[in-house]
Amino acid sequence: MILSWFLLALLLIFIAVILIRAALFRAGDHKSGSFAVASDLPAYQPTEAAGRFAELIRCRTIHPEKAGEEWLPNDYSEFVRFRKLLEKFYPLVHQKMKWELVNKHSLLYHWPGQNSEQPLVLMAHYDVVPAEDELWSHSPFSGEIIEDQVWGRGSLDTKCTLFGIMEAAEALLKDGFTPKKDLYLAFGHDEETMGAGAPAIVELLKSRSIRPAMVLDEGGAIIEGVFPGIKQPIAVVGLTEKGLTDIEVMLEGSGGHASTPDRINPLAVMSKVILQLDKKPFPASMPVEVKEMFAVLGKQMPFGLRIVFANLWCFKPLLMAALPLIGREMNALCRTTCVFTIAEASKAANVIPDRVRVVANLRLAATENCDQALAYVSEQALQATSRARQAKDPLKLSVKRLYGHDASPSTSSDSAAYKKLVEVIDSVFKNVLVTPYIMLGASDSRHFCAICDQVLRFSPLKMSKEELRSIHGINERISFDQLGGVVAFYYNLVRGS
Repeated sequence: MILSWFLLALLLIFIAVILIRAALFRAGDHKSGSFAVASDLPAYQPTEAAGRFAELIRCRTIHPEKAGEEWLPNDYSEFVRFRKLLEKFYPLVHQKMKWELVNKHSLLYHWPGQNSEQPLVLMAHYDVVPAEDELWSHSPFSGEIIEDQVWGRGSLDTKCTLFGIMEAAEALLKDGFTPKKDLYLAFGHDEETMGAGAPAIVELLKSRSIRPAMVLDEGGAIIEGVFPGIKQPIAVVGLTEKGLTDIEVMLEGSGGHASTPDRINPLAVMSKVILQLDKKPFPASMPVEVKEMFAVLGKQMPFGLRIVFANLWCFKPLLMAALPLIGREMNALCRTTCVFTIAEASKAANVIPDRVRVVANLRLAATENCDQALAYVSEQALQATSRARQAKDPLKLSVKRLYGHDASPSTSSDSAAYKKLVEVIDSVFKNVLVTPYIMLGASDSRHFCAICDQVLRFSPLKMSKEELRSIHGINERISFDQLGGVVAFYYNLVRGS
């Protein structure tokens, strides 16, 4: 009887603790800053600015190796055309700043400030991925302006940020502004193909003993409707980005005519490999950046959900099990993901393939490096093919890494760079909640971690789910208002740095 009362008392104490913690786990009052918005910027005319941007979109800056048969190898004429437009649209930038080509086509601008110590680097890339005209409502390189929107490939990824940086810089130079610290504008030409442009810029800065205090590249954006119970727009700032590796799995056998198949079909066996990795994903974890994100977002959630996020010491296993059900973004934040994207087998319907090849694209959490990911895929492939490898006419299995880099180092949310970014976001985008985040894709920013320990990833754009899908997809476009917000963001960032 005494034991029963004791257990009941413990239960009541437990319930009281989690409820009190949830009640105290709430956001404080929010105060917005008082900075310029796009409409306040000197001489900023949305229609004229959109016209300039549309001309930049019309430059078909696709890496020649990825552009299709109509392009000649090493034909960078559209890249040259793009740079000529920059010189035309931003004369003061090209007169007042020192600028140079790096690795033939990447751009590096140096804006001397009052102090050369701890400079700021603003990044973007002006190459874009290919686009199929017939799938788009308006041609992807037409730069058409329809209902205050500029259509075209690269309008969101990332010619808009390059445009915003240049517009802001030109406006500030017209005002005779000199930044407190040196600024570098680094615009890569081959980010989409993981090329050598950004690494070459980093090596050049390193050779000049330049160590930036802050680097800002594309990354998270302002999103809505992703996190349950939160109606407020959320600006997600990437403190780090996941690693990336491509792994090839190959099965080789004797093949043969389809009229006399063996019991061991290499394509069927490879299907087992794919299903094995689908059924046994990489284990989930909760990185520091995700804990910090939950600490920010949890305080904005309804009381029932705050109980969970205020008491992760108790509900973490439940939350980790639920994350994959919440959405694919939440699942990807907390584990290494593995998706098979390429499959090759027989080229004729009546031929059993003597070789089946698949390639998986993995985005690596900080808890796994390239070697560990390769080992895990190899282990699962060995399990799935064990019978086929021991058959009378066995299949030969090979697993190898084609490419890979580990997750980038993380920037602290207590850093001066992160705090400055929060301040600037708050100055331009009112009533927006800012939170740390892990960037799920790969960007050129990872190379700058070699010379800077405060590398952040944020694109100053409010993007709907449809707009997010249009990146590398179809019907990519940007509104005049979004463009204005991008310009205002960089204007305030540079002016306040």
